[in-house]
Amino acid sequence: MPTNSHHSSALALRFEIIKRLSPGFRHRMLGRMQPISLLSHLMGKKIQSGQTEPEFLLKRLQELKESLNSATDATVDLFSWLTPDDHSLQALNAVVEECLDLLKMDIYTSNVSFENTIDSKALIKVSKLRHVLAACLLTFIDITDKATKVTLSAELVAGELVIEMTMQPAVGESKPANGNAKFVDWDAIQLICQGAKFSKEQERIVISNLA
Repeated sequence: MPTNSHHSSALALRFEIIKRLSPGFRHRMLGRMQPISLLSHLMGKKIQSGQTEPEFLLKRLQELKESLNSATDATVDLFSWLTPDDHSLQALNAVVEECLDLLKMDIYTSNVSFENTIDSKALIKVSKLRHVLAACLLTFIDITDKATKVTLSAELVAGELVIEMTMQPAVGESKPANGNAKFVDWDAIQLICQGAKFSKEQERIVISNLA
């Protein structure tokens, strides 16, 4: 049974993860909202000028509807990070790609590069992987002081889906250390596992029990 101290530490760690992901969320939301603004402006100008051809309006309305749906999906996704649904399922490759995409600016300015070889569409519980994976990626970003490549892979082991992250030296000039304090120690990640299993073995990270 988790103690109050562990619960508070887990909440604090989740908050730090969300805070570090916030530039990625902001970029994503702006990308979804901009087309809505542009389409609304374009339609307003056309209507004001008396150009109200039905075909033009129908096409723009369809585009506006698609942009609104996209913005709605992005908003729902953002709130699912803030209040995880223990029953929500998503394809493994989509969860991994989302985490990498949200952190692409941090990755760009760090000493670590990520090679994602995961293409499995196996359904996993989003709440079991999202925060743990983001914490692992952020830890790599913050503590790596030399050019390093981390390869993400997935395989079935005894019928169970297992994610591995393997580190190896890479060719490249080392960049200045990340300005952030060390994000988290590897042991602390156990606090936010939500039923998943996490382990670190020298240059190898393993996450399992995701179903």
